[in-house]
Amino acid sequence: MSDIHSGSRNLPKPIVSVLLPDSADWDETGLLPANLANRPLRVQIPPWEDSAVDGHTSYLRVYWNNGSPVHERAWTASEWGVGNRPPPADLLFDLDARHVQHGVHELKYEVTMFSANLPVTEPLTVTIDEIPPLLGNDSSLIIDTGRVTEQYLFDNDDKVRAEVPAYLRDAPGDIITWYWNKNPLNVVPADEVASRTLYRYENGQPLPLDFAGDMIRARGDGDFFAFYRLQDRAGNFSPYSAPYPLKVDVTPVPRVLPPVSVKQATNGPSGGVLDPLKATYGVTVTIPPQAIIHDGEGVFVQWAEPGTVGAHRTDTPNPAGSRDYKIPSDKIAQHLGKTISVQYEVFEPGVVEPHKSNNYSLRVDELSGLPTIQCDKVSGGGLSLGSIDDGDYAKFTLERWTFMAVDQFLTVEVRGVDSGNQQVIVPVLTEYPVPEVAQRISAGQISKTDLQRFKIGSPLEVRVSMSFDAKQTWKDFPRLTPILVA
Repeated sequence: MSDIHSGSRNLPKPIVSVLLPDSADWDETGLLPANLANRPLRVQIPPWEDSAVDGHTSYLRVYWNNGSPVHERAWTASEWGVGNRPPPADLLFDLDARHVQHGVHELKYEVTMFSANLPVTEPLTVTIDEIPPLLGNDSSLIIDTGRVTEQYLFDNDDKVRAEVPAYLRDAPGDIITWYWNKNPLNVVPADEVASRTLYRYENGQPLPLDFAGDMIRARGDGDFFAFYRLQDRAGNFSPYSAPYPLKVDVTPVPRVLPPVSVKQATNGPSGGVLDPLKATYGVTVTIPPQAIIHDGEGVFVQWAEPGTVGAHRTDTPNPAGSRDYKIPSDKIAQHLGKTISVQYEVFEPGVVEPHKSNNYSLRVDELSGLPTIQCDKVSGGGLSLGSIDDGDYAKFTLERWTFMAVDQFLTVEVRGVDSGNQQVIVPVLTEYPVPEVAQRISAGQISKTDLQRFKIGSPLEVRVSMSFDAKQTWKDFPRLTPILVA
C-alpha cells in the first residue's frame, strides 16, 4: 500500500479549463483565448490525499511566475475534508486580472502536508498572446487582373485566384478570412467569402486563395473590392488588408439573334415557303449579318426539331468563314407538307447555355411530278385477263421520283368491286422498303386469280402511297385506273 504521507509523490498540474488544446501542429503551449486576457482567470487545483494529524496544519500555496503566492489556504485537522481530501470548494479560485497579461507564464502550487512532507508539483504553462498578426506595408492581395469578365472566369477555371503577401508574426494556426464587397469601409458578415487555417508548411510564403465564379456572379456586376483579414490562434485580429479594386462584368448580355433565311425558299420576316423541287441538291441556310457573333464563339445551325426524322445539325459553314450552312438533299423529303423550325445557337466561351436565335418557320410544300405506277398488262386503258396465263401475274413498276431513297417505304394495293358490286381490296406491297435508287423499280405484282375476284368491265384503282418520314405520314402517288376486261 502506498504511503499518502510520502514526499516523493508527484502532484498533477493545476487546471485552467479555458486553455486551448496543445498540439504538435501549433507553436504555443497552454494558449489562452485572447478575449479572456486581462480578466480574472478561474484556476482549479487537483485534489490530493492526506491524513489529517491533530495539532498539525496543511498548507496550499499557488505561485504565478515564481513570485509571491497568488493564492493560499491552510487546514487544521478539523477543517480537513472527508475521505482524506481537501474540501473541493477550497481548491477553486480566480487569479486576479492584473496577472493575466501578455507573455508566457508558469502556474504552479506547493502543498505542505500534515506530515510536513513537500510533494513535487509540475508547473502549467499559460501563454497569453495579445499581439495580432501584423500586415506588411503593402498588404493588398496579389491578383493578375483589374477586370473580371465571363471570359476571364472561363479562362481561369471559373475563379479569381489571389495571393496574400507575406506578413509579420505569422504562426501555424493563423486563420485567413477573405471578403468581396463594394465598400471596404463598411464590412458586414454577408461580405465574407471563406476562411481557412494556415499550417506550418505555409508560413513565410504567399498564400493562395480563390474567389469562386458562382460567388462573383451571385453578387453582381459593378465596382468591387477584394481584401482579407488575419486572426491568430488566440483570436487576435489584424486590421483589414488594403482593398484591391476590381471592375466586375460577368452578367451575360442578352443577345437578339435575328432568324435565318433559306436561299431556295420564298422568305418572309420570320419564315418562308420552300418548293421541294428547288431543293433537290439541298438548301443553304444563311445567318443574317445583323447577328452578333464574336470570334471564338461556336455556332450550330439546327434544321427541324432535334430528334425528329429528317433533323440535321451542323457547325460547318460552307464556304468556310461565311455564314452559309448547307442542309443536304436527304434531309428535305421527310418534311414534305410540314412546317419546321430552323434556328441557330451561339455558344459563348464560359457560358453554359447557348444564345438561341429567333425562330424561322419554314413550310415545305408537297412534292409535285410524282410518277404514276405502271402495269405490264395494261394497254389502251384496259387490263386484259386474257393476256395473263393461268398461274401468272400482272407486274407493277415505278419510275424514279424526286428524292428517291432507300429509307422510304412503299404501299401498293388494287381496289375495285366484285360481281355483286362489293368493294374488293387486294394488298400488293405493305410498308415495303424501297430496295434501291434506280431509274425504275419493281412495285409488286397481282396474280390472275386475284384479278378474277373483280367484276369484268369495272374500273380498277392501283393505289400507291409512300412514306418519306419513317412511316409517320404517307403521301399518295397518282393512281393507275385501268378497266378490267376479259
